[in-house]
Amino acid sequence: MSVTTSEADRYWPVLLDPRAMAPSSVLLLVSNPFFPSFTCSSTSRTEFGLSCMGKVMPGHTKPCLAVRCISVENGAAEPVVARRSANYTECLWDYDYIQSSMRNDYNDEKFKMQMEELKQQVVGLLGCISGQAEQLELIDDLQRLGVAYHFEKEIKSALNRIYYKMYVFDENQGDADLHVTALAFRLFRQHSYAVPQDVFKHFLNGTGNFESRLCADIRGLVSLYEASYLSADGEAIMEEALAFTTASLREVTKQQTADSYLDAILSRALDMPLHWRTARTEARWYVEEAYGKKPNMSPLLHQFAKLDFNIVQATYREELRDLSRWWKKLRFDKDLSFAGDCLVVSYVWGIMASSEPQHAASRTAFAKIIALVSTVDDVYDLHATPGESELITNAFERWDIDSMRQLPHYMKKCYLACYNCVNEMAYDVLNQKGSDVTPSLKKAWAILTRSYLKEARWFHSGHKPTLDEYMSNAWLTISIPLVSLHGHIYDTKPLVEKQVQYLESHPEILKWSCITFRLCDDLGTSSDEMARGDTPKAIQCFMNDTGASEQAAREHVEKLVREGWKKMNQLRMEERILPAVAVERLFNLTRAAHCFYQHGDGHGIQDGVTKQLMSKLLFDSIPM
Repeated sequence: MSVTTSEADRYWPVLLDPRAMAPSSVLLLVSNPFFPSFTCSSTSRTEFGLSCMGKVMPGHTKPCLAVRCISVENGAAEPVVARRSANYTECLWDYDYIQSSMRNDYNDEKFKMQMEELKQQVVGLLGCISGQAEQLELIDDLQRLGVAYHFEKEIKSALNRIYYKMYVFDENQGDADLHVTALAFRLFRQHSYAVPQDVFKHFLNGTGNFESRLCADIRGLVSLYEASYLSADGEAIMEEALAFTTASLREVTKQQTADSYLDAILSRALDMPLHWRTARTEARWYVEEAYGKKPNMSPLLHQFAKLDFNIVQATYREELRDLSRWWKKLRFDKDLSFAGDCLVVSYVWGIMASSEPQHAASRTAFAKIIALVSTVDDVYDLHATPGESELITNAFERWDIDSMRQLPHYMKKCYLACYNCVNEMAYDVLNQKGSDVTPSLKKAWAILTRSYLKEARWFHSGHKPTLDEYMSNAWLTISIPLVSLHGHIYDTKPLVEKQVQYLESHPEILKWSCITFRLCDDLGTSSDEMARGDTPKAIQCFMNDTGASEQAAREHVEKLVREGWKKMNQLRMEERILPAVAVERLFNLTRAAHCFYQHGDGHGIQDGVTKQLMSKLLFDSIPM
């Protein structure tokens, strides 16, 4: 046969872009001297009808040309398409390590008995402190050391007493120093007390700026800086506080202070504010790097915090062992290897969302759902054809066994794993709490997969959304509405139908958590995702909308993150339907996003900072 150069050029796009082919077409490489670097690949198909030749050609070993052809096997046609890859690295902590090599020394009963003895001594310490400033300092230490969950009643009682003295009866407000005023503001807002920004008015000069004399009070500046991150919309004093303390503290860092504790917390605050940090990562750092340097620190409390961290870590390891057996049975490594092994990192998300030991059920539910969602996300992003994306979305919307018959094999495994896991969770809740949450969970999965489908359609059509258009879908693809619902049904308290319906309605506090989370994710992952050809993220959308540089776009998105937190802070003080623990989970998931994406894609690329973080949370105990 004779093929001209122009004819070869006409067929060449078929090889490069499978979307140019008809749904029933596949690629066949046939002999042609124009493409000496390409050879015919082997195939299991027994018959090929060449649409451009009109005759069947045998397999070739000579240089080949890509042409469009029809694949026929028992009457079924299936496209051969190029699949993308995220190039995930292997997880360092695989099944064999978790089951056989992971030590768990602090799971022994003797350590738990020792902790109980120390706990009683700490209770005595709490009762000995009467001054307001000292009580606030101790509450802050308990929280940062990660042991506040042992003393919830004592902390709540102390905060109520101090709140009424400071803000209702207005005792000593004019005499309070900057550090105490700012510490109280931060702690009370963190616990949903609506403390006004006006408490800082007596630190302002006649022009509405903070007095310059405060620059010498480094401890007060750090406390005010941390407090400013709990501001709400329209709080001008708190905006001024952030600007004033940021500039002042950056000047302070140019020279070391005589206080090593102050140096440590100052450096950490400027790296990321405390309000954006996860409890367990902060506890590990504060126990090892800061508290021991604090003037007047309590050796008793320090020893208690170290032991508690190691014992809780031992609990995490046992939970991870159980989860790894569940994950192993799914056999995703065989047919969904493109998605990578995300179990351990998914469990770390669960720890960050619900770190306290009593929330084991919620934490493991988070881990399972996040691992499954990560896999489903990679199915849409990396592997599925446009037609396959439509099929699996339809299956999730129908939510029945019959709907999986139309799916290719790898999708059947993914869909059935989700279906079985979620239905098992629904059965547990029905059995233990008497509530049928199946319709709610089914609806959540349908919403999530529809949002994935929209993103897939954008990718395959080459559509570039505006920032508003992108965010209208991206706050759903981040999966927090679905994940938070699954975590909520496993809460330790009785399930309230009104709260489930409220979460289903996507209230503002949930939506702003999702928006802020998404923006953090995009700041960390967009470079890697754009490199593999994904749809534009928030940064790229803003660049396309405005013509801004990437640096300017990043600064804009960082500003949006700050605005998102203001919304969340305001809504937290106004929240009346969700319990405090449910609101805290939403905040914790957003904090986890900061943690994972501060230095890049910490979820997808588990080396460097993420490797160290996961080691400290799960595998390395604190030396006693």
